[in-house]
Amino acid sequence: MAIFWTIKAFAPSMIESNHGHLVTIASLAGSSGCPGLADYCASKHAAVGLHESLALELATQGVTGINTTLVQPHWVDTGLIKGVNPGRAVVLKPHDVADGVIHGVLTNRRVLFLPSFVGLTPLLKSLMPVDAWLWFAKCSGSFSAMDQFVGRQL
Repeated sequence: MAIFWTIKAFAPSMIESNHGHLVTIASLAGSSGCPGLADYCASKHAAVGLHESLALELATQGVTGINTTLVQPHWVDTGLIKGVNPGRAVVLKPHDVADGVIHGVLTNRRVLFLPSFVGLTPLLKSLMPVDAWLWFAKCSGSFSAMDQFVGRQL
């Protein structure tokens, strides 16, 4: 909900001045589910859908001065993923994600996957038969990534 309310607070004045840049930090989980992360994936799918719809609304309204960037990083080394088994996946450092976001904004990237090769995930998922995608996900370690998950302890 924070993304929604932030957009509601800032977008009208950006549209009025036809200037700005809206950045949505989602996750690769916004394009592909992961066993054990249904609630997280649902929230990230919502962020991706909101961002895509907003970008389309701006385009159909002829708003040309507001850029949008959707950021979808893979695993990021924070307390949130404590105990996750990333399998063959790269675990990003928070500063690498921050650097990628800054570069994405400065170069007006519309969609930014971090690392970039994980951008193949939504493409492969949409092209593969479901059983083939499930096999691929299992082989990549997605099925067991959350088996030892601890998460952030408060």
